[in-house]
Amino acid sequence: MIPKCENTMPDQTPALPGIAARPAEAAAIQYSLDTVRERLGMEVAYLSEFVDERAVFRAVSAPGLEALIQPSQSMDLREVYCKHILDGGLPRLMPDTSAHPIATDLPITQMIPIGSHLSVPVLRPDGSVFGMFCFLSRTPRPDLNDQALALVETHSALVSTRLATGPDA
Repeated sequence: MIPKCENTMPDQTPALPGIAARPAEAAAIQYSLDTVRERLGMEVAYLSEFVDERAVFRAVSAPGLEALIQPSQSMDLREVYCKHILDGGLPRLMPDTSAHPIATDLPITQMIPIGSHLSVPVLRPDGSVFGMFCFLSRTPRPDLNDQALALVETHSALVSTRLATGPDA
């Protein structure tokens, strides 16, 4: 069964401009996605927000692959890597997803396909998880290492400071 990626959600908050504190913050979040994706040589990057057991894609960088993933689309958290990474079943850095049975069992791995993956949580000021900062490639990437993960972690922390924190943000 292929996971369903929906274009809309009832009562969902807007894509990136609605979650960033200001337009300049939204541009900075998008710049982080684009820059890290290019630096790591990955094909897809996104910022997701967890809403009602779904991963909602708030910002996306996927040149030439826009048919696969777009802002405001969403997927069930059980069908993507995010929940498994947060639960400790999958590592944040997977240079080759075929080395991880949980990853290979997820239909999304074959649907895209996903050969390599890096993902770290984006935290709210209170320490709760907002969503994930993710990067993937359709092929295994044995060159991905702890330095790549550190880069993603650093940008994830920067992105978290740019999110709107309340109605007055």
